[in-house]
Amino acid sequence: MTIVFLTMLAAGCSGSSSMPSPSQPVASSTSISAEAIADALGLSLEQLQASGWDCRPAPFNPTRTTCSHPNQPHPVSFSGPPPPPDRPASIPLRVFDNGVFAGTSLLIRSDLYNGQTCRSTGLPYTFIARIGYYECLHRQGGD
Repeated sequence: MTIVFLTMLAAGCSGSSSMPSPSQPVASSTSISAEAIADALGLSLEQLQASGWDCRPAPFNPTRTTCSHPNQPHPVSFSGPPPPPDRPASIPLRVFDNGVFAGTSLLIRSDLYNGQTCRSTGLPYTFIARIGYYECLHRQGGD
């Protein structure tokens, strides 16, 4: 059913330069996320931006851009403990290196991280102190 749905979705989007708005209803009883649609259609950085995704250069990495879902914030940098209490528990991001899709990143808030293993590396998540999240990067073609 998912393959049929995605084929219908892709056919419905052919000829258009952007994906449907996440707020538009999808003609299916199956719920599907904006990220799943973007993955299925192989959308580029420019197409995601045109569809309302928040894409920003990654701090301290001039060749990397990260994109968050529409209406989902990027993590914010803060100075000194404790981190702000109103941060999202987790943040999924799409990652582009030099404008080419590189994979997805999952950020888990520091107070919720409990030594989980990153599936793509088999290692613990990497702590990013300036945002107070642990990160697992799933490279394209990996897990």
